[in-house]
Amino acid sequence: MKKVQGSYSQPRILRQEYNRFKGVDMSADPALIDESRSPWAPNLISDTGGNPEKRMGWRVLASVDKPVNGIFRTVLGGNEHYLVHGGTALYKWDGDSTVTQLKSGIANAKSAAITMAGKCWILTGSEYLCYDGKEVKNAAEAAYVPLVIIGRKPSGGGTVYEDVNLICGKQKNSFLSDGQSKEYKLTAEKITAVNEVTVNDEAVTAYTVDKEKGIVTFTTAPAVSKVTGQDNVIITFTKDYEGYSQRITKCRTMVQFGDRLFVTGNPDSVNMDWYSGLNNPSYFPDLGYSQVGSEESAIMGYRRLGEHLAVIKEDNSQDSTVFLRSYGVSGDGTAVFSVMPGAVGVGAVSRHAFANLMDEPLFLARTGVYAITSNAITAERAIKNRSFFVNAALTKEENLTEAAACEWNGYYILAVNGRCYILDGKQTKSSKGQYSGEFSYECYHWDNIPARVMLEHEGALYFGTEDGRLCRFNTDIADRTKYNDNGEPITAWWSTKADDDGDFMQYKTMVKRGGGVMLKPYIRSGVHILLRSDSDADSREIGYSPVDIFDWEDIDFSRFTFDSNDAPRVIPFNKKKKKYLTLQITVKNDALNEGFGVYGIIKRYVTGGYRK
Repeated sequence: MKKVQGSYSQPRILRQEYNRFKGVDMSADPALIDESRSPWAPNLISDTGGNPEKRMGWRVLASVDKPVNGIFRTVLGGNEHYLVHGGTALYKWDGDSTVTQLKSGIANAKSAAITMAGKCWILTGSEYLCYDGKEVKNAAEAAYVPLVIIGRKPSGGGTVYEDVNLICGKQKNSFLSDGQSKEYKLTAEKITAVNEVTVNDEAVTAYTVDKEKGIVTFTTAPAVSKVTGQDNVIITFTKDYEGYSQRITKCRTMVQFGDRLFVTGNPDSVNMDWYSGLNNPSYFPDLGYSQVGSEESAIMGYRRLGEHLAVIKEDNSQDSTVFLRSYGVSGDGTAVFSVMPGAVGVGAVSRHAFANLMDEPLFLARTGVYAITSNAITAERAIKNRSFFVNAALTKEENLTEAAACEWNGYYILAVNGRCYILDGKQTKSSKGQYSGEFSYECYHWDNIPARVMLEHEGALYFGTEDGRLCRFNTDIADRTKYNDNGEPITAWWSTKADDDGDFMQYKTMVKRGGGVMLKPYIRSGVHILLRSDSDADSREIGYSPVDIFDWEDIDFSRFTFDSNDAPRVIPFNKKKKKYLTLQITVKNDALNEGFGVYGIIKRYVTGGYRK
């Protein structure tokens, strides 16, 4: 907003004010963006009023084998547990400085975990593990043993009851003894072992086994059932089915939908997922699977959409990238999970960047962060870009397949290559089109965040690094010591647009008086003020000012002040900038343990001649 002051006998002094800040805009040249946004504002985040302030820092708590492949929190038996997958080992972590190794020799790759049925279940891409609060086992060791057939005669037949368990070849046959037969034919041949035999609920050992033919021969024929018509001979045996367990252990992604666990990410079957038994992640029926869309595009992850489970695939120019799974029950009472195409558009690029921001499911594609939306009238699903303001930088990042994301305090935090891109769910969204759902979140960007994996819980934000460090953002620190990255200062600044003041052909001069910056008050703060015109190769500093508040508990005699006023602070520029066409003002703080926030910037200037 420009205003004029002065008289006809004096040069007209004009004013340009920058306030009501929103976020960054990397979508266009710095001269073309809105006055409320910045083309470059590293390490800032919105405060409760939407104004930019310095982000909090982080610190290292502990270290494990490198790299950190996963950080997980689970509650088992009412007790909280933190698990860390570092290198080829799994650790128990107290959330602070103590780590204890639970298991070694596991795959060195990013992992996934979920708590269900009283245990924590972990996929590494090579193993399927479970943690019961005390120890970690292969899930096969705790696997459910299905009763695959009932009402079977010694010679065969019977009624199929349950499917074979993919993660464990152990299974049961239930027979009804006739009191005479000694040979009992199992439902499988070439078995590995007979594990247990019971007759009328009592274990017996007087039998031989023909593994090749799958026949158990009793020394004495089992007696008839004590209850007429009720099976009384139960034979538990193991048969190893080639490739069965690998269907699950090679998976890398998991989600709970209803009372079942769904897993996917097997590189041998990229468009397939498998689901567990009812509230039983130790049981994956061999017929409990789905093929979702084209075989050429992989399932990347899942998001809940009301009563549906959205299945998001990678980019595919010929097929849908989002499918919707619904739950139903067939006529015989068995669960049915139907899948139908949900939306055509871009696909996911990272398995680790799925998160919800408020009520929107988000995922990362090669062209930015997208949401799965629904038309309010037709209920049709669509895929909309939500990261417009940072796409120019985000889409140039390498290793997007390794990007990790989580939701934290109303922000979507996406970490890649030591940087973070933030979508702000708390500010008013900026409309990007005339149709429903066309908007972008306000955005920010951070540097010096070496996060490989992240975990958020009740406002606390943890991350693990490539070199094995376990870190926490300083959400639990109230004083100014939260403003450092493991002891190093955080550099944060806000740059205005390269402003031509509405006329790129006319020279202007910023006058010495009347310009300044209004800053958010902190016990310890300071500001560097820099200018860059169209004739400057880089920004030039025109001044620095400490901006402190007197506090008996935090006195620095090198910058002592009696000022105890905690109102916003105004720092004048007191410098002239001659003959510019465009001018960019930057305010910056790069000091250790200092807060920093910007409320507004004002410059005053007079006009001159025209550009020739």
